[in-house]
Amino acid sequence: MSRPSTSGSFDRDPVSVLLDSGARRILERAYATPGRWVTTRLADPEAGHVSYFGSIGINVNAADRAGRALNAHTRWGRAFVRSIYYQHLWYSNVGGRGWRAQRRTTERTAGALKLEVGRHMAPLGVIPAGRIVWVILFPGGAPARKAVDREPERARIFTPEGGQGGAAADVSRRDWS
Repeated sequence: MSRPSTSGSFDRDPVSVLLDSGARRILERAYATPGRWVTTRLADPEAGHVSYFGSIGINVNAADRAGRALNAHTRWGRAFVRSIYYQHLWYSNVGGRGWRAQRRTTERTAGALKLEVGRHMAPLGVIPAGRIVWVILFPGGAPARKAVDREPERARIFTPEGGQGGAAADVSRRDWS
């Protein structure tokens, strides 16, 4: 079960923290080309990752239990998705102008992200085996609202009226503390 941190919020998933630098790299590319899909390959976890996270009770190769509208396939993939959203909401500068050194006091509201996690791919030269991840940033305003309106209600984290949608986090289902 997750425990509140000293600031009153819940601690971050330790797997997603590990993936923050990769999340920032794909976000930088999405910010540079708003309205266009960018891709990366999320490399499979290394044996050391599997061993370490297993020792603290997290099976990074287990099926993604959150599923719902976005199937991240594995716990590892879901952690990457969480990291992308976390970096976007709390550390990105509007307009893609670098990264904040300190966490924002409120979530970023400019722009809307959409992510998809695809099939597993075999290694290709220096590119490791892993899953394809697509990210698109819809600019704020009307384009963002249209992008959100096209999504089914169950896929939305928050509804336009300010309530929680079907994809809201269920703290009781977390496997980290």
